[in-house]
Amino acid sequence: MPVDRPSSFIGSFKLADNVAHSLDVVRTLWTFREEANPARKRYLQKPMIILNVAIIEALLYDLHKRVKWFTREGVMGMPANIITYIRGKQIDKLETLIASCRKHDLFDEPGSTFYDDLDLLRRIRNRVHLQNEKNDLEPDDANAFSAERLELSERAVEFVMMTLEAKHPRPGNTYTQPFHLPWSTYFP
Repeated sequence: MPVDRPSSFIGSFKLADNVAHSLDVVRTLWTFREEANPARKRYLQKPMIILNVAIIEALLYDLHKRVKWFTREGVMGMPANIITYIRGKQIDKLETLIASCRKHDLFDEPGSTFYDDLDLLRRIRNRVHLQNEKNDLEPDDANAFSAERLELSERAVEFVMMTLEAKHPRPGNTYTQPFHLPWSTYFP
């Protein structure tokens, strides 16, 4: 059953539109995958994982952009020392966004594998390059883009959205529509 997640934590309205569009694409692929035979299901896992990780990157980028540039509005729930750190750094690629989140435990997940999972998803997303020059993960795309990693990417998208909404919403009214996730909710 699909689930809606609030988007009131988004700073860039255009980025919210792009995330919503990407979720529409994922929802379309999800529908095709649900109706496909097992062999065809595997073919859709790669584009779905890549889009899910792109969504995660956009959400983390937006959070860091809000911290850096929304000086009047601020970012609720973020300690001043973290704000100072982020404002003094160039943090705009998925690897550095994850490192920043991990350094300051922005998702309140000490001792969990959450940040390692994000890094694994970053690595799998980078496997969009078919030559796999770094010999990262399994050599066969069919194994690298597994059903388990698809599920991991879906849980991560939802957890990032839920955490940003709970910990760092924007003040006042929200001007963005909820995000429509095509998968059944992993969280209550």
